[in-house]
Amino acid sequence: MYWLTWRQHRMELLVAAGLLLLTAVPLIITGLTMHEQYRADGIAACVADPAGRGGCGPIIDQFVQRYDQWAARLMWGAFLPALAGTFVGAPLLAREYEQGTWRLAFAQSVSRTRWLLTKLALIGTAVAVVGVTFGALFSWWRGPLDEIGGRLGATSFLIAAPVLAAAGLFAFATGVLAGAVLRRTIVAMAAALGAFLAVRLPLEEYVRPYYQTPLVRITDPQPGVAAARLPDTDWVVQNSWVDQAGHRLTDGEEAAIIRQVYGGADALYSSDARVESFMIDHGLRHYTEYHPDSSFWTFQAIEAGGFLALAVVFLAAAVWLVRRS
Repeated sequence: MYWLTWRQHRMELLVAAGLLLLTAVPLIITGLTMHEQYRADGIAACVADPAGRGGCGPIIDQFVQRYDQWAARLMWGAFLPALAGTFVGAPLLAREYEQGTWRLAFAQSVSRTRWLLTKLALIGTAVAVVGVTFGALFSWWRGPLDEIGGRLGATSFLIAAPVLAAAGLFAFATGVLAGAVLRRTIVAMAAALGAFLAVRLPLEEYVRPYYQTPLVRITDPQPGVAAARLPDTDWVVQNSWVDQAGHRLTDGEEAAIIRQVYGGADALYSSDARVESFMIDHGLRHYTEYHPDSSFWTFQAIEAGGFLALAVVFLAAAVWLVRRS
């Protein structure tokens, strides 16, 4: 069984290894340079104590701008789970049914349940190992940038090892189930990709910000000064205003104030002296909901756990379908 599974899926493993190698070489080269510059140029000291060192702002900005384009390229890593579901999970059973080889597999001395569980265990482990390896590499490279800007942002969170590996297993399980149901490789691949995105995208936009109740900070306006901000490492979920009674203003009410202050319906908001002075005159204050960067691992555990639970359910459904076929 082990040798047969390797023979059937060695190409996917070799492609994953090649992709990892092509990714690791440039990231290690640039990452070593970036980590050394982060320490040698005093940026690490600035991040640790920005108030105690002068001129930190320009130094940090220059460092971030230098590596910002490289950091943006890592966003593609968030699509690795989709590849696992589309090109590894979906063909696993769909190809067997489509080509008729399932009859030979099910006629062997090994039961169909053991046959499938062995394949799922071996390939699922490989998917998890690849995900953890990519995630560890990405997180190491982004280390200095995450210390400056936090880890709860979309890119840093999505490519961290726990969520990346768990999302890969979920996508893999989605593909396996799609193959068991549809029994056509191309159709199963499309369905697996669509189902994965249908879960992943709403999760990022509407669910993740509320894994825990956001903390709240209310600050007074300051004329001529931008609104007081939380540390850059915190994840701001929502910015708004509150009145003297503590009631939050609606989007429409805020828009009406902006039009009144700037004298035009198309005026764009910027927190300058006019807005801040208006807020003081009318008893308004800044309202911010946020999650501290220290919540990173809790959020990772919650999301990874959700993906793994769904993966178990989908794989169990696929095994049940195969046993009935």
